[in-house]
Amino acid sequence: MTKQRKLILEILGSTYLHPTAQTVYEEARKAMPSISLGTVYRNLGVLVEEGSIVRLSAPGLPDRFDLPRSLHWHVICDNCGTVKDVPVDSELINRINSDSGEEITSYLLTAHCVCRECRKAAND
Repeated sequence: MTKQRKLILEILGSTYLHPTAQTVYEEARKAMPSISLGTVYRNLGVLVEEGSIVRLSAPGLPDRFDLPRSLHWHVICDNCGTVKDVPVDSELINRINSDSGEEITSYLLTAHCVCRECRKAAND
């Protein structure tokens, strides 16, 4: 594993805030001033492809990234891009297994919303 990729994983592992590539780049430059934004994007892509991290997307907003430390789902605000973790509903997984007659081996749920803060701002 390259030192750039290792640094990116360390950055993602140090936060639960689901940073953008730009945020990862800004943090990476503190430890490795010569790293380029292109290198960060390329390595994020590789880490997503190999399944080490998760890319979270909302229309018109920058992608965010997560290093899964435990099983959880995500809720993303389509307005501001805020990402919140939501516990996995094991009863839902069991019901899908039962209803489909199959055994679910992996899953990723991303729900989209307009968060409370954005709804409040729109009503003010």
